[in-house]
Amino acid sequence: MIKRLNDVKEKLEVLRTSTNQKGEVTGFKCLDDLYTIKNGSYTFILGSPTHGKSELIFELLMNRAHKGFRSLIYSPETGSVEEIMAELIHKFIGKSAYLTSFDPCTDQDYNKALNFIDYSFLIVDSEEKAYSVKELFEMADKYEKENPSEQKISYIMAEPYNEIKHDMTEFGARQDLYIEQFVGDIRRYCKKTGKHTFISLHPTSQQIKQDSGFNYYPKPLPREAAGGQALFRKAMSWLTIWRPPVGFPHDNGVHGENDLIVSIDKAKPKGVATKGETTLYFDWQRNRYYERVEDKNLYAFEHENTVISTYTAMKPSTNFSEPTDKAPF
Repeated sequence: MIKRLNDVKEKLEVLRTSTNQKGEVTGFKCLDDLYTIKNGSYTFILGSPTHGKSELIFELLMNRAHKGFRSLIYSPETGSVEEIMAELIHKFIGKSAYLTSFDPCTDQDYNKALNFIDYSFLIVDSEEKAYSVKELFEMADKYEKENPSEQKISYIMAEPYNEIKHDMTEFGARQDLYIEQFVGDIRRYCKKTGKHTFISLHPTSQQIKQDSGFNYYPKPLPREAAGGQALFRKAMSWLTIWRPPVGFPHDNGVHGENDLIVSIDKAKPKGVATKGETTLYFDWQRNRYYERVEDKNLYAFEHENTVISTYTAMKPSTNFSEPTDKAPF
């Protein structure tokens, strides 16, 4: 469909007068400086197995949930529906949902978390079958149509790439052509609905590197991802994560066991993100990430309540430890 200026003049004026080209905040000042979550777009996250791809997406979705937004989660490698909910409960409370753990949550906190999780997250049961992205999108649309009074879905987590159902029969052996269609379907759906989709990727194969007395797998390159250059070329936002070996040297010392290097390798459209690198840290007891600002460990949105000399503190829109007032509990 060909369009002329008069067809989009109003939308162009809205874009011209917009005071913020960026997307939604992630919860961390250091990451927000480089990457934001654009409505109507999508993000690929590349990382080696066990390096925390799912963990990072869960963190971002939990942070958006604290701002009042809902997510649909398809993550077969994380586990069953109840195991994913237990993971989210741990993140919400900061203590494990399992009574057999070393520091379980109280019954009061557990019930509070159940209300929050039920309002903020919808989980796809992947025990019996795999789903394609088209099927997940149709599932999201159907749920919203059948439940018009409920909170709309803002984010879709579909990961990892190898657990998504792919049908390449019409493309023969041309994986690159299939990927063009696969990513095109994601782009069109996200743009049409205003939702944001997260998809994680494993690297195909890497060679062990030797450096500073360590044998380790280095941070993967985007073109080493499953799908390689075709996916990277079609991506809007692309994050690569890497957990360096404990004790591995860097400019200011050595890496600890909870360090996560987050690289922004591609950023579109302009203004949403910028190429660069930052570090988050994982607290396994609270099951949450935090950032370090002027020797302070700040969990999600805590920078909004703390006056830091290097930036202007922002007024918080919600209390991190309480459900947003948009939620019905």
